[in-house]
Amino acid sequence: MEKRIDGALVSKILYDELNSYLDEKKDESRGKVKIISVCDDFGSQMYGKMKKKKLTEIMGYSVDAEHYDEISLEDLIKVINDSNEDSNINGIMLQLPLPKDLAKYERMILDQIDPKKDVDGLTSASLGKLMVGSSALESCTPKGIITLLKVYGVELLGKKVCIINRSNIVGKPLAHMFLKENATPIICHSKTSNLQDVSSSCDIVVAACNKQELIDSSYIKDDAVVVDVGVHKNSDGKTVGDVSYDECYCKCSLITPPTGGVGPMTICMLAYNTAKAKYGDEVEMVLDRGIEKAKMLIKKS
Repeated sequence: MEKRIDGALVSKILYDELNSYLDEKKDESRGKVKIISVCDDFGSQMYGKMKKKKLTEIMGYSVDAEHYDEISLEDLIKVINDSNEDSNINGIMLQLPLPKDLAKYERMILDQIDPKKDVDGLTSASLGKLMVGSSALESCTPKGIITLLKVYGVELLGKKVCIINRSNIVGKPLAHMFLKENATPIICHSKTSNLQDVSSSCDIVVAACNKQELIDSSYIKDDAVVVDVGVHKNSDGKTVGDVSYDECYCKCSLITPPTGGVGPMTICMLAYNTAKAKYGDEVEMVLDRGIEKAKMLIKKS
């Protein structure tokens, strides 16, 4: 039985559904995204390039990517505010992590983004709406994870979930999304005692601990579902995740690979959020249709 969760295939199906929807709109501009980066983190750089490529080549969005080797706090805020005021820009995203001199101001910087253009779902306003169950632009990686699990028919109701991450980007919003699906999420982190015992008792394990291949089979119970969010280059130059893929593959029921799993879905959800920023909640129905089509195609493959 094939255990690999194919995020690349699922995202392609979802892109097709979104493209069909946007074709019907017949708007001269499909949308414009401003990507601002100040970082040199490997994973962030990789995703930044992938985002621009996918959004332009697949979706036909206009992408204005600005990278700064160095920038002051004041100038960065001005760049964001100018983008807020530009009516041609539908979405704004700030690549994280920020360099050390700006990282301490991360929350304040993110909250400069207009929540209506917050296609990464990282402002306090967006996260707050998610927490109370209001309509919002939701964080892309968590939304991509939930979407993948739905496509692969993973039962979430009542399931115990170990999320090894407590960030505002992944762990916290993902926990609320699992709660919305009536699952029981447990957020773990670097200070969690007996992490191995916690994770190996859960039905679903989401690893976003930024530790190269930390999660081996001892962290996974038999037939668990494993979602790997990490991305690293090992000493051989190979891209690996936070999960020891080959070892955990033998024990789990489903698993995302270090490439072609969560990454493509993160960018796909960014595309949906950009459309939602322009057209509103009806885009969620487009996503639901895409999920149902992906379910059928995955079952046949």
